[in-house]
Amino acid sequence: MQKTIYGERGGQIETYPIEECRHCDERGWVLFPWEKKDIDIDPKTIHIVRSRPGATRGNHYHPRAAEWLCPLEGEGLLKWKSPSGELQELHLEAQTRCVRILPGVSHAVLNLGPGELLLMAARERDPAGDLSVSDKIA
Repeated sequence: MQKTIYGERGGQIETYPIEECRHCDERGWVLFPWEKKDIDIDPKTIHIVRSRPGATRGNHYHPRAAEWLCPLEGEGLLKWKSPSGELQELHLEAQTRCVRILPGVSHAVLNLGPGELLLMAARERDPAGDLSVSDKIA
């Protein structure tokens, strides 16, 4: 699975395609976004985020832990702050890729679609304790 890196100075965001992780039949679908060998994740928490059209969620960062986002339904715009302070953006579409936001990167997700945006999110373990720091960027 090929990862793509976005952002300046070595990147702050990594994406991984997940088409191969989705299994469909006449009953619907099952998605295992982190089942590939080259994705190493030991989540502290897995949570579901649902946002209304036009709503922004996030506006925070995790100083010592990466966060993963996997869009399940809808479309959104991931915004993050680069080391120089510049705002970066990445379009998110349901069930196409998962995104890893590196520790210390302020981020937010805007729902761009007419319906609700549904994300599965996971935060990696932080040995010093879980911490989210508010940082309004969007």
